[in-house]
Amino acid sequence: MIIARDDSIVIVGAGPTGLVLAGELALAGVRCLVLDRRDAPRSDSRAICLHARSMEMLDLRGQAEVFAGAGLPVPSFPLGPKGTMIRFGVLDCDFPYLLDMPQSQIELLLAVRALDLGAEIRWASRVTGIEQDGTGVSVTTGDGTVTRAAYAVGCDGVHSFVRNAIGMPFPGFPNPGSVILADLHLDGLPMTSAYGDLSKDGMLLMFPFRNGSCRVVLYDYARADAAVTEPVTIEEVRAALLRITGHDFGPRDMYRAARYRSESRQAPRYRSGRILLAGDAAHAHSPAGAQGLNTGLQDAMNLGWKLGAVMSGWAPGWLLDSYHHERHPVGRAVLALTGRQFRLNTARTLGRRALRWAVHRLVVPLPPVQARLARDYSGVSISYPQADASAHPMAGKRLPRGMVRLPGGSAVRLYELFRDGRFVLLGPSGGSPPRDLPGHVKVVTYAQGSPPMLPAEVLVRPDGYVAWASDERDQAARDAAVGAAVAAWCGPG
Repeated sequence: MIIARDDSIVIVGAGPTGLVLAGELALAGVRCLVLDRRDAPRSDSRAICLHARSMEMLDLRGQAEVFAGAGLPVPSFPLGPKGTMIRFGVLDCDFPYLLDMPQSQIELLLAVRALDLGAEIRWASRVTGIEQDGTGVSVTTGDGTVTRAAYAVGCDGVHSFVRNAIGMPFPGFPNPGSVILADLHLDGLPMTSAYGDLSKDGMLLMFPFRNGSCRVVLYDYARADAAVTEPVTIEEVRAALLRITGHDFGPRDMYRAARYRSESRQAPRYRSGRILLAGDAAHAHSPAGAQGLNTGLQDAMNLGWKLGAVMSGWAPGWLLDSYHHERHPVGRAVLALTGRQFRLNTARTLGRRALRWAVHRLVVPLPPVQARLARDYSGVSISYPQADASAHPMAGKRLPRGMVRLPGGSAVRLYELFRDGRFVLLGPSGGSPPRDLPGHVKVVTYAQGSPPMLPAEVLVRPDGYVAWASDERDQAARDAAVGAAVAAWCGPG
């Protein structure tokens, strides 16, 4: 049976990346079908942390409050040794914390939103074939159904069928040893903040959940060669805690546990014709820094509005290719960040352990280093380089938090302006924005801004990054520049 959906997108994989992408496409009015090989939504926890930039992305769509209410905000991230933390309170952000919640909850909330917006999720649909031609993509599932769509996106994880089917390389290497992930109760630690410890025998990380239990991550050198299929017992967890930290911590009531062996890899291209890759299908790395889920979510936010623009017919010819150009360097930087932390934390030689002690005890606590680490780990520092050397300094950077007071006197948070997924053209009242702007551009004039350093005119993308800005004081010149910027990014009116 062939189902023709030439005006739609097929997403393979209903994990966080695929579900965010489905929501973004549905918000843009694009038909999308999500196919997943699982029989039902996830029930295990897997990834558990949402960083500040991911929360800002959710805030753009009015979802941050829902997630914050379901998860547990923790103020810091453990780097390994006891007391060595990245403290997120230094961030200039509305979410200066790490939000801990099981991936099953994250996926549930994302799926509810995608379905409410009109996306379709089809479970028990294992993709067995994918082919493309000049006009579309044909996706075959195990029951013989062939779905025809305009584009397909592989969000199907490290062992992506989509990536393998198109012959996309995935160069890299497996990281040494297996890590234990266990969800349980610990009586010997307060469930109010994350905790870490590191010794010559391994590493412990602990992340609390709202229900009083926690995620324990154990890299036990004595058991690092255990097969990932070998079951994890509460006795093994207790023994590893004692061996690594010298403390028991009272583990009990373990309700999920598994071994995990990570890899560090990245696809050389995130797009091949009408087939694109996102999330773990495009990049994989060690779990150090809790970056995987967050990088995938931000891939989806970047790709979603661009695919929506293509399907709506107004995208400039270069726009879809910019997904790879912007997100591939971010994935490469995440691999470097997580690789450095993993190698440092798992160092076993005396010389490397001495280096680790110096880094964690002498360098990490320095205020400038804390600020840099908080920005990098949280994703707040991510920006997209501009080809035009004369571009405004804010171009390519995330829109800072702030408020604007509208001419009528009411105040609104900047991030509230993006609920409908459109571009926003921000300018002071008294200006005269070009007429006949496209409908996917929202014009917001304001009487006063906070922070007051907003440019005279700024065009912000649907994903919260600045597309163009100007401090031009001459009104006529600024109006002309605004018109050119809108035409370049958003098509003619």
